[in-house]
Amino acid sequence: MNPDFINPLVLAYLGDSVLELLVREYLINNDLQKVNELYQKATHYVSSKAHEDFILYILEQNFLTEKEVGIFKRGRNTKTNKRDSKEHRYSTGFECLIGYLYLNNQKERIYEIFDEFKKRVNELENEEI
Repeated sequence: MNPDFINPLVLAYLGDSVLELLVREYLINNDLQKVNELYQKATHYVSSKAHEDFILYILEQNFLTEKEVGIFKRGRNTKTNKRDSKEHRYSTGFECLIGYLYLNNQKERIYEIFDEFKKRVNELENEEI
């Protein structure tokens, strides 16, 4: 299966699941044991606002390869039946990138991106305190 020919919304659907699993694993490994705490903390990571902020940040940092930027843009520019806000489009683009990398078996790259994502979300959380 060549991810280059898969609908970007399908890639985003998969990428959303991959991100959700990574977030849950990360939170559980950080000793969060109560389901309510896990849910509350996870919302900081899986929100479209967090995704938009992060993708804008790593684009500014030139963290992504040219190919990865193209995949992000492909997902970002896809029309959906839902909200069409900038935040939602950027979130979809980020999820599309993760889904694409997953199907291309680029797990190490996903972990690199996720490590940066965790750092960024934690930085923003600390700024709010």
